[in-house]
Amino acid sequence: MKILIAEDDENSRYLLETILTADGYAVISFENGLNALQYLQTDFVDLIIADILMPEMDGYGLCRAVKQNYLLQDTPFIFYTATYTSAQDEQFALSLGATKFLVKPMLIPELLAVVAEVFKTESIRKPPKNLGLSLNSSLNIDEQHVERVRAKLEKKIHELSDEQQKLLASEARFRDFAEASADWFWESDQNLKINALAGSPTGLNFRSLTELAKACHSHNTNDMLKTLEAHQNFADFVVRFTDVAGKLAYLRVSGKAVFDKDARFTGYRGVGRDVSDMVALNRRLEFIATHDELTGLPNRSMLRQHLEHTLAMAARSGQQVLLLFFDLDNFKMVNDSLGHEAGDELLIKAAKRITERVRATDVLARLGGDEFVMVMEGASPQDGHRFVRDIIEAFAQPFDIQQQSVYCTVSIGVSVYPDDTKDPQTLMGYADLAMYRAKQNGRHDFEFYTSKLNFIAHQWLEMEHGIREALKDQQFFVVYQPQVENQQQQLVGMEVLIRWRHPERGLISPMDFIKIAEQSSLINQIGEWVLDATCQQMRAWLDQGYKVPRVSINISARHIRSEGFCEALLTIPAKYQINPNRLCIEITEYALLEEMNIVKKNMLFLKEAGFSVSLDDFGMGHSSLLYLKRWSIDEVKIDRSFIEGLVGSEGDRIIVKAMVSLSNALSLKLVGEGVENQQQADILAASGCIVVQGYFYSPPIEASQMESWLKK
Repeated sequence: MKILIAEDDENSRYLLETILTADGYAVISFENGLNALQYLQTDFVDLIIADILMPEMDGYGLCRAVKQNYLLQDTPFIFYTATYTSAQDEQFALSLGATKFLVKPMLIPELLAVVAEVFKTESIRKPPKNLGLSLNSSLNIDEQHVERVRAKLEKKIHELSDEQQKLLASEARFRDFAEASADWFWESDQNLKINALAGSPTGLNFRSLTELAKACHSHNTNDMLKTLEAHQNFADFVVRFTDVAGKLAYLRVSGKAVFDKDARFTGYRGVGRDVSDMVALNRRLEFIATHDELTGLPNRSMLRQHLEHTLAMAARSGQQVLLLFFDLDNFKMVNDSLGHEAGDELLIKAAKRITERVRATDVLARLGGDEFVMVMEGASPQDGHRFVRDIIEAFAQPFDIQQQSVYCTVSIGVSVYPDDTKDPQTLMGYADLAMYRAKQNGRHDFEFYTSKLNFIAHQWLEMEHGIREALKDQQFFVVYQPQVENQQQQLVGMEVLIRWRHPERGLISPMDFIKIAEQSSLINQIGEWVLDATCQQMRAWLDQGYKVPRVSINISARHIRSEGFCEALLTIPAKYQINPNRLCIEITEYALLEEMNIVKKNMLFLKEAGFSVSLDDFGMGHSSLLYLKRWSIDEVKIDRSFIEGLVGSEGDRIIVKAMVSLSNALSLKLVGEGVENQQQADILAASGCIVVQGYFYSPPIEASQMESWLKK
């Protein structure tokens, strides 16, 4: 089934494309009703989904035009809007001939159910005879002609010299390779008409290279047309078409211009390959990079970009912006008592309960766990008061979870731009502080940030002072977690981790002080201290005759964006005569998001100096194949969240296999971290992940214990 989408919002349009394509539908989309209508003049679709408020031609105009065209009037039409949502709007839409009137946002399963219902209830129509173009069978190579050519070749073999026979043998080998390959072959004449196809996908309906250029997905159509007009070679142009099953397919096409002995252009010869799976995987990774997979909401990465953009707009317009931080009360108890599936269902329904009450311009995102953040653009504190009271009242009602009534309230913190601060990160921190104050007040409440919340800031200052004292008094120490080859369990590397032994409070978790250190340059000092302690221990081991494998050290995003980064990584290993190729620098994907000159300079330095670079927490919100290529990453580490779900989640197993395939294709090392049991280890091994680490093999241990591993 083929679905046409008319939606002017790029994020909404892309989300609909991804959802429907993943469910097996062929999808074509346009940013306004006029472009959609032009497409419908020549191409047939089974269903139209349209927004109402769009430039050039709105959804009402598109629906009216479709229903007045006798060739199109039976096409089912769904309105999907967040702006015109009244009963009068719905009545008007249905009077135009619309099949359904839906209000954004909807949960993904509910939207897909409506689409399936429409296809079930509406009769299946055949395309009108004067719509659509397709190739006829004349484009397929005639089998009798092939047999005649083969017979002539066999007869000619006996008349050829030894050298000619060798040439024929070479041609035969090439033919075998071609037939065995996944590629298909094509040829065009001087007018760019495709006159020969071999091994092409079924349903391919391009008559000429000009039509192919118009379907180009990876390059601008005009650029490809100019390349063809100039008779230039081209490579890796990706085009899309709908196959015989009605699914959208993608082909990577390359062509070489052919000239005769008089240098006259005679056409093109080229090859193509079906890259639909690769495109689907890339889209999946891109979607995961910007959206929360469970709820479909924007994730931390997209929220950050949207917040920065919104504050920049507000600075020019003089408007206020509210930032709301939501945290579900007692979610952990529900998750632990009813199970993770119930917890996931609660998160989905909680997100829906909030989104049902937002304005069209509000953006709700999920940070992770049971935390949500919403940006209210152009809203006053009075607007915020009314909204959070409405949310508090809504969450007083129970949720229906696995046929049980589950009560889960919410605590909300609110900060206001520019009243509280003009800095996006600080605005987020203030909303977070206000939310914690709401929890301290008894939960199921809201709190606006005020300067009275400085008691929390005071705690931060005390922790920051403690970190400075710890650096001065050598209260920090490092531990090492082995990285092993998962078949023979041989040591192939180790990761260095920091610990804090406070003279009064005992061991303090890195979770309690790293976040505070990252707000200042203290994280840089901690990183350099860890590097110094590690190199010192490595020198001691080497002097004792141990064979020390590669050692991985974590470097913060703030550190890699600092001017002193290069100097520290040059001087400290040199001080202990440690070759940089013995060290691997682990960075998070977040560190590469801002492509500042200093980041480019420091990343280039790492590669030139001989350090290995590992991308930590791969796949957790910012992943992009672009980073792997641009920064010449040597290794990626599968985030432990995917490892945790390997046993019970088919989705996590598919993602891990995709990461293994991707790392193999890009010649990257791959490490699975957070392995805690034999089942996880076995699944990783079966998926092709060779190097692993986690408590199943060894917890982080001190240097004296690590020596027993080095002796193996």
